[in-house]
Amino acid sequence: MAATEWEWDALSAAALEAYRAARRAEAVHLWRRAAALAGDFPEGDPRRAAGRNNSALAFMIDQDHDAAARALSSALVAWDAALEWTRGMAVSAVARSSLYHQRMEQRHAAVYGDVRRARHRAFLGGAAALTPVNRALARVVREDDETADALLTTALAEREQAFGPNNTEAVEIARVLSGRADADGADDRMALYDARIRAAAGNPASDVLDSWRREQPLEMTDTRRLLAAGYLTAIVHERDFL
Repeated sequence: MAATEWEWDALSAAALEAYRAARRAEAVHLWRRAAALAGDFPEGDPRRAAGRNNSALAFMIDQDHDAAARALSSALVAWDAALEWTRGMAVSAVARSSLYHQRMEQRHAAVYGDVRRARHRAFLGGAAALTPVNRALARVVREDDETADALLTTALAEREQAFGPNNTEAVEIARVLSGRADADGADDRMALYDARIRAAAGNPASDVLDSWRREQPLEMTDTRRLLAAGYLTAIVHERDFL
């Protein structure tokens, strides 16, 4: 399965890059190839959840909204399994700046491992937050958006907690919420989101694709599997559906 795993990473990164550049047909093709590979991954593998989320975007691009809704519902279930998977994932050792800290980690490996798993779980929760965003926007497209604002608000909080308020995807969610507040005539609420957007513009966070290229482990480990799912999960772009 090793070759399949490397290929999934490459296809998913290329698909995300293509989608951002508005090369929609290319993104759909790559996401579908990645989805076919993800079927071989074990239950709980976070890339299964990321793949189902991304497949939903492919369906939305093709205007198959029923299939998109099913894929998003499946992705939510898969994210729950992935968050549970982090409790038993193998954690990679971290390079330490001093011999003292290295020895401390070796002596208390279980404690350090649990702390790192908790951080990984929080990170993955921030990735999982994009699926409710996509689900909310899919409902807006179908004019079934009574719960959209609640989904978006919760997802924004989860994304900001995991990736920070200046994260590109968090800003995208805030922009959608600002637009919806404007449409509702809720000027105060719109102003709050606009202020967050301006603050992020002054101090933008690292792009997720850049972070993935910089942080990906060179070996296929559980840490790499988690980072791939976290960084390569896509969010609907408002240019396409709003």
